[in-house]
Amino acid sequence: MGVVKIISGSVEAPTPQNKAVIKGQGSIPYAKTIEEKTPDIGKAKITTGKKRGMGAAQRGGRFTIA
Repeated sequence: MGVVKIISGSVEAPTPQNKAVIKGQGSIPYAKTIEEKTPDIGKAKITTGKKRGMGAAQRGGRFTIA
């Protein structure tokens, strides 16, 4: 039975940074995370309509948007 050597990087994860440092040009701060209200998707609205410029369409000229 042979031995398998696993060559990998360091065990420790890098510390998170709050800015990007560009060599010789300075740093740029990252955006802050903020909580935002999200729309209520439970109340769906269905819209139907007639397509424009259908001419002699064979498959109908109506559409539905949910």
